[in-house]
Amino acid sequence: MTKLATIQEVLQSAGIDGWLFCDFRKSNPIAYEVLDLPLEAMYTRRWFYYVPAQGTPTAIISAVEPHVLSTLPGARLAFRTWQEMRSHLRSVLPAHQRVAMEYSPLNAIPYVSRVDGGTVELVRSFDVEPVTSADLAQRITAQLSEAQIQSQRLASGLLIQAKDTLFAQLSEDLRAGRELNEYEVQQRFVSLIEAAGLELPEDELPIVAVNGNASNPHYEPTAALHSPIRHGDLVLFDFWARFPRPDAIYGDFTWMAFVGTKDEIPARQREVFETVRNARDSAIAYVRERLAAGSPVRGCDVDDVARNVVTRAGYGEYFVHRTGHSIGTVLHGNSANIDNFETQDERRLLPFTCNSIEPGVYLPEFGVRSEVDLLVFEHDAEVSGAPVQMEITPLLT
Repeated sequence: MTKLATIQEVLQSAGIDGWLFCDFRKSNPIAYEVLDLPLEAMYTRRWFYYVPAQGTPTAIISAVEPHVLSTLPGARLAFRTWQEMRSHLRSVLPAHQRVAMEYSPLNAIPYVSRVDGGTVELVRSFDVEPVTSADLAQRITAQLSEAQIQSQRLASGLLIQAKDTLFAQLSEDLRAGRELNEYEVQQRFVSLIEAAGLELPEDELPIVAVNGNASNPHYEPTAALHSPIRHGDLVLFDFWARFPRPDAIYGDFTWMAFVGTKDEIPARQREVFETVRNARDSAIAYVRERLAAGSPVRGCDVDDVARNVVTRAGYGEYFVHRTGHSIGTVLHGNSANIDNFETQDERRLLPFTCNSIEPGVYLPEFGVRSEVDLLVFEHDAEVSGAPVQMEITPLLT
């Protein structure tokens, strides 16, 4: 099926009359991804590409840049002035009908809000109703092939193996009395991940954070700023990678370890971890139950399930981020997130997509997060990177 046929198919199934793609200086990355546009071309002027649910698309381009959208099928209208641009747009858009755009009502999902308010106003002035393209776009860009799903599974397994190797090394170091710090351990972790044949995003290294540092969800140790790792510390490890191929999918995990024996782990840390674990597992169970019943699963509802577990345990004010994010060929993808906290993400979790499930509790003295990846299918979901963490891992026995 051609890209045009796919776009028109999703429009028809959604009952939307057309899709207006528009951009100014590459401000709408969703349009480039959906349309497979070459990013290396020069785009300095506004352009529009209208795809009706049925019929021939039309490109509206500046006369200064006639090369723009030349790879796309359909009619082409060039404008020299802003008046001509508006006239072409009015002639192409269907009055009194609904047209999808990269727009989110009330900016509920900012990841989707790529079209400026003035352009939305312009479209409305033609008696056209803009509607969000959020679900349409993820149906085209987020669903993974079987090869991509397999790449995620394999990368996840290798990441867990690298974590196991690191933990074994740290246990040996502790027994030998060697000094450890967050930055040195982070660099060692990077080497193990790369030795497994995986690659990390540029300038995004694993997080190794002790005690209160782990209460900052985006803490990053550096050569100049890091803390020692000592007996009695709780350590958070957040790590991610994929195979070095453009279409490969990331694995992304968080594990907790204690610098000491199992019996030395404080009761409060055990309690918080159990709360986070229960929130994680409740969210997964909800997704699986809904899918098995043939019911839609919205990202916001999954977030509510996890957040309610943490809130009932008395730690709701310390769960300061969404429950999870979409995962694709980039670590944080553009499809539905597990979020009804930072944003109101009402998008459905589509079959053949991937999300992290990573609730956390961040107290002043220490932070706890447990993260797994969830592959969503038509009637079930699969946790990759097994085994999942069920209790804090002691680094000494």
